[in-house]
Amino acid sequence: MPAEPESRGGVERKEWRWVALVTLALVIVSSLPYVLAWAAAPEDAQFTGLLVNPLDGHSYIAKMRQGLEGSWRFHLVFTPEPHAGAPVFLFYLVLGHLARWTGLPLVAIYHAGRVLAGAALLVLLYRLVTLLMDDRRQRRFTFFLLALSSGLGWLVAPLTGYLTADLWVPEAFTFYSILYNPHFPLAIGLMLVVFIALARPGRPPGWREGFVAVAASLGLGIVQPFGVIPVYATLAVWLALRWLRDRRLDRRTAGVTALVGLAAVAYPLYGMLAIEADPVLAAWNAQNQTPSPPVWDWLLSLGVLAALAIPGLALALRRRSDGDLLLVAWVLAVGVGMYAPLALQRRLALGVQTPAAILAAMGWWEAVRPRLRARRRGPAGGVVLGFSALTHGFLMGMLVLAALQGEPRFYLRTGEPQAFEWLREQVSHDQVVLCAPQNGMFVPAWAGQRVVYGHPFETVDAERREVQVEAYFAGAMSTAERESFLQENRVGYVLVGPRERVLKGGGVETGDWPVVFEAGDVRIYQVGER
Repeated sequence: MPAEPESRGGVERKEWRWVALVTLALVIVSSLPYVLAWAAAPEDAQFTGLLVNPLDGHSYIAKMRQGLEGSWRFHLVFTPEPHAGAPVFLFYLVLGHLARWTGLPLVAIYHAGRVLAGAALLVLLYRLVTLLMDDRRQRRFTFFLLALSSGLGWLVAPLTGYLTADLWVPEAFTFYSILYNPHFPLAIGLMLVVFIALARPGRPPGWREGFVAVAASLGLGIVQPFGVIPVYATLAVWLALRWLRDRRLDRRTAGVTALVGLAAVAYPLYGMLAIEADPVLAAWNAQNQTPSPPVWDWLLSLGVLAALAIPGLALALRRRSDGDLLLVAWVLAVGVGMYAPLALQRRLALGVQTPAAILAAMGWWEAVRPRLRARRRGPAGGVVLGFSALTHGFLMGMLVLAALQGEPRFYLRTGEPQAFEWLREQVSHDQVVLCAPQNGMFVPAWAGQRVVYGHPFETVDAERREVQVEAYFAGAMSTAERESFLQENRVGYVLVGPRERVLKGGGVETGDWPVVFEAGDVRIYQVGER
């Protein structure tokens, strides 16, 4: 019987079929918590479609809504200040335009993007593995480790109450990023495209590879601008390590990489300048600090990967092939970058699980596994995979449990969907709506108006405004203070529902303002032009 034709790279088509089936299964599994949360919605509630970090999730939907309305400029809608905005966050603006063109709901487009980006990432991960490993069994083991592994958060959190990074830094982990949003898996996938094009072992990049790398880098700069830093820092370290090994510089690869790198930074630099040119966006950017967790936290968050990556790193340093040095360079570049004096340190952890998992797979397969008796190798490998995937199982279980318990950030209650629909259709999106902090998360995404406070980063002067909003609804302001507060923040409408009343512990003072909308327990009062 003739051998089955192979695809480019020496991988049989049946192996790619296996990858396709596993990828399909994994993206389905990543969607199950959302399906269960939708099915578990209480009778008086509507599921928002967001589970993981709904605060940021609603900020993405709010950006998409601006695209839905035809805008190509991003405006902060979680803050009351009017401003010109800037053409940044184009990825979510494009998704919003796609919703406008197709007529599909924003949340449907969001999850379609999440699933498609996740599937592309998994396929690209396997493609990278095929360039580094020849043994099909080792490739499959590595793929599962890349797709599912995390750390010890499942153990640390219940025992201590401390949340390690594998429970709250989704951009670092493959499955978590697929579970979370569209742009993290897409950004990691674009990083892989650049590496495959420019750092493919044994093949210097030509004009085709350069073109692919330019396109992927431009896309990465749009989707996740700070992702450009770890990519080109890794390539620079990789070229340096090869120069130390060979005692000569690969001028062709270095030249192509430098030219592509210049193209890659064009849009991120433009975005930085555009943000700084807008005073409101500049104020937001100044408070947008995301420091990296401590090193010991990352070791716990990688768990078994960190332990197995040590012999894998030793093997890579001993062999020093192009592929080995790429992994070493990736770990070095990201490890240093996450603790460099930058405001967004944690963002540089994008995809950091990838080199750690590949090194861990090498350490297991080539250093630890050969020392086991043959009959124990299979079960032991399964234990390694299962143990390393426990945090993602724990995470999904916690999300589903929270949904079953009616977590208020997951659901809109009676009257709220109708109120947001009324605002969306009847009130200009230039208006400011005063509401409780939790509704401040919902209004920009579901209705489109600005709010006084709604997000710890995307509300300018967020800490002060959150305190003021809570004081207003708690009745802790005098009449003069309330009037000054409303004028200062240009409030045109006040939304009062269960989330606002709980701050007061009962009713909320609304003066003699007219009620312009009422449904269920929700009322909207018109304050008037300010």
